[in-house]
Amino acid sequence: MNQNQIKWLAAALMLIDHIGLMIEAEPMRIMGRLSFPLFSWVFAQNWKRPGDKNPLITRLILFGVISQIPHMLLFGNLQLNIMFSFAVAALTLSYIRRFDRKIAVLSIGLVSAQILGVTYGWYAVACPLLMIRWNGGGDRLWWFGWTIANIGYAISCKSWIQIFAIFTPLVLAYYDTSKDKKPTALEKRFFYYFYPLHLGGLAALRTIV
Repeated sequence: MNQNQIKWLAAALMLIDHIGLMIEAEPMRIMGRLSFPLFSWVFAQNWKRPGDKNPLITRLILFGVISQIPHMLLFGNLQLNIMFSFAVAALTLSYIRRFDRKIAVLSIGLVSAQILGVTYGWYAVACPLLMIRWNGGGDRLWWFGWTIANIGYAISCKSWIQIFAIFTPLVLAYYDTSKDKKPTALEKRFFYYFYPLHLGGLAALRTIV
C-alpha cells in the first residue's frame, strides 16, 4: 500500500465506525478503532516533511470550526472534533521543536488536549507523536510506549474495544514507500472536505430515520 491508500482506508474505517455507532453495531466499531491511529500515521508523514507548519495548523482549526456543528448534531455532545485534536497535536509538536524542555511541553500538550475536551483527549497528542517515531517496524521501546498508550486510553475512556487500536501497526506493515506517488489536489484536500460532509450526511440521516 502507498500513503494515499492508507489515507483512503482510514477514511473508510472512520465512516464504518460512525455508521456502527448509529446502528449500534459493535463489530463496525471495532474496525473503526484503527481509523484515528492510521490518520495519525498520515499526519506524522506530512509533519516530517520540511516546511512551514503554520498553514497546516490554520487549516486544521478552520475545518475544525466548519465541522463542529455537524459533529455535535451526530454525536449529541459538545466534544471538539478530531480536526481540533490534530490541531492541538500540531501545536504541541511545534512547541516541542522550539523549546529545550520537551517533556514539559509535551506534558502541557497532553493536559491541554484533555482540558479542552478534544476527541480522544490526551491520546490525540500521544498517538501522532508515537507515529512520528514509527520507523517501519518499531523497536521494543516503541512497542512498549504504543501498548501502554492504547491500554491506558482504553482504561481512561472506559471502552474495551479501544484496545483493538494496538493492531494498527499490522496494517502499516504493508506500507511500501516505493509505491508512493505525488497526490492530486483532490487527494491532498479530500479528508478536509470529507470529514464535515460525512458528519453532516450521517446527522441528517439519523434525523430522518
